[in-house]
Amino acid sequence: MKFFDSHCHLDLLGVTKPLADVFELAYKNRVHSMLIPATTQESWKRIDDLIDHQLANKSAKTQPLKLYKAYGFHPYFLAQHQLSTVVDNLVYQLQQADKACVAVGEVGLDYASQVCSNQQVKQRQRHLFCQQIEIANQFKKPLIIHHRKSIDDICKYLKQHHFHYGGVVHAFSGSVQQAKNLIDLGFYLGIGGTITYSRANKTKQAIQAVGAARLLLETDSPDMPICGKQGQVNEPGFIPQIFYVLHNLLKHQSEYRQADRLAQQLWQNTHQCFSL
Repeated sequence: MKFFDSHCHLDLLGVTKPLADVFELAYKNRVHSMLIPATTQESWKRIDDLIDHQLANKSAKTQPLKLYKAYGFHPYFLAQHQLSTVVDNLVYQLQQADKACVAVGEVGLDYASQVCSNQQVKQRQRHLFCQQIEIANQFKKPLIIHHRKSIDDICKYLKQHHFHYGGVVHAFSGSVQQAKNLIDLGFYLGIGGTITYSRANKTKQAIQAVGAARLLLETDSPDMPICGKQGQVNEPGFIPQIFYVLHNLLKHQSEYRQADRLAQQLWQNTHQCFSL
């Protein structure tokens, strides 16, 4: 078996833990590929430098490890973005991007009260999201979408902008119907540490309803700790613990009774999602 962490902020994780140790644990636990989504414009260079450094310093222990990236503006950091230059800067960055850039992200809508304090902030988030949908359309790239209390609006704007390049709704936590709506729009669902908690019944029901064909694994490192590791820094090497919880949810389906069959499906899903 081998795994792909489809969403890990290694540029942030590297602040608290040596990335050489992160990569060694990941590879030891069969995590062979990782995707690093951006959050702010400042993160773009950090991610570029991180990948360049890893390519130049691969050890025998992590030689096959592959890193991918995405550029975008995260709604949580709205106040840090120069909204008047978003389009020009992102378009320029994508024009210059190498093959490691496989998506536009992390983008989306975050309606949590501590982030979206009033209607004006909500409107700015929506405008930023729609701008980035259009840019992804222009470059024919999938989207990596962040959501909190916003899935229905996300579906609405994807339809309005006739977006057909798919992507992933990361850290999916919606209902069965919302899962089906996103899949109908060509999206995969990012499944992470949330499912390791007993309280995640709605997400687990959605996973069992839609099956494995549109699921991706992720950690959201260094955030979203898995059950039993609260208070610890999350990292890609913990992917197997998420995987085995997911397998337990889906093993009643005959094609995924064997764990390696499910692992193969998830690996293929990630490559299909990002055209790798």
